[in-house]
Order: sequence, then C-alpha cells, then structure tokens
Amino acid sequence: MIYSKLNGHDDLSVYPAAIRRALQWLRTTDVLALEAGRLPIEGDDIYVLVQDLTTKSEARAEAHSRYIDLMYWPEAGERIGVAPLTGKEHVVEDAPAKDKTLFDQVQEEHFLTTAPGDFIVLFPWDVHRPGLDPAGEHVSFRKLVMKIAVSLL
Repeated sequence: MIYSKLNGHDDLSVYPAAIRRALQWLRTTDVLALEAGRLPIEGDDIYVLVQDLTTKSEARAEAHSRYIDLMYWPEAGERIGVAPLTGKEHVVEDAPAKDKTLFDQVQEEHFLTTAPGDFIVLFPWDVHRPGLDPAGEHVSFRKLVMKIAVSLL
C-alpha cells in the first residue's frame, strides 16, 4: 500500500511506470469537470472510475486480483479500512468476472481518514473497506478509482 498526497514531494521515479503514468494523468486532468462513469486511459490496462458517492456507516472489505486500485480524493475524504491479505479471511462473495472478492471480517485492519488531495495505491495483497463515514456522519464527495492491470508491473 502507498498513501500520499497527489501534489506531495514523492520521488515518483521509485514507483512502477504504470503507477507513475496514472499519477501524471491525475495531476494534469481537471477531475472535477469529468462526468461520472468509466473512462479509458490506456484501454483496459488503465482506466478510471469517476464516482460521486456518499459515505455509509458499514461496508464489506474487498480485494482484487487482476487490478491495482489507485484511489484519489480531489475535494473531500472518507474513512477506509486497510489490512494485509492473510488467506484467513472469510469470503462472503467471490466474483472473478468483476475482479472482486468480498469479506465480512479481516484481521489486523487499520483505518485511515483521507483528506482532499490524498491518494492511496492498493495492491492485490491489500484488503480494503472503502466508503465509510469519516466522523460518524454521511459525507458526499467525488472519488476517482484508477484501475491498473497487475500485468503492467
């Protein structure tokens, strides 16, 4: 997992090339002017889901095997749980066609509250529980989820 600011002082040269390209696209795009939906960046290898969401009090934890999630919050944030994938999680739904496995419980879960400008990169070994209320109240916000094919690493 990588957690940072889009306009921070990260040395992007240490990131894999596909992640650098995704971050560069975010840095040079007016993401608030985009319509919600799926937008191809590099075909199915890198695409972005532009989402207008409202946080909720509960959510299932999830993991993906074919895509890395690069999440970016341009104007508000959410609370998100993260945990290492141990293989001991209880699977409640496995949808390979959607590249999504859902869990009801995970071990060693920690919670972050994101802020405007934050991004997080979640690899297949990172379980995550996104979309949670940051302070016990619902928040509406825009989030971009860039899907980066693992095969590009």
